[in-house]
Amino acid sequence: KTGEIQLLLESAGGEETHVNEKALPRRRTGQIESTADLSPEVRSHLSEDAQRAFIANYNKALSETSDEEKAEHQAWDAVCEQYEQDENGIWSKAKASI
Repeated sequence: KTGEIQLLLESAGGEETHVNEKALPRRRTGQIESTADLSPEVRSHLSEDAQRAFIANYNKALSETSDEEKAEHQAWDAVCEQYEQDENGIWSKAKASI
């Protein structure tokens, strides 16, 4: 069936292309204002609460270091300390504090 689709596309003037399965991240510039500003791959791995925690930690680290890459790493570290992954790989379960 795949061959039929390819032939149909080629007969209509289509060309073969290669697709990278990885989503392209949004380029971050400065502070993150809302969850909509998060890249899709970050947003898809965090619950709403974890997204807000990520943003707060990212913005704090960015204001301290002015380095977006370091700020992102620190934000992920904070999420990993505060949340646990569920069975679907989403950081959503707040860790119990002792």
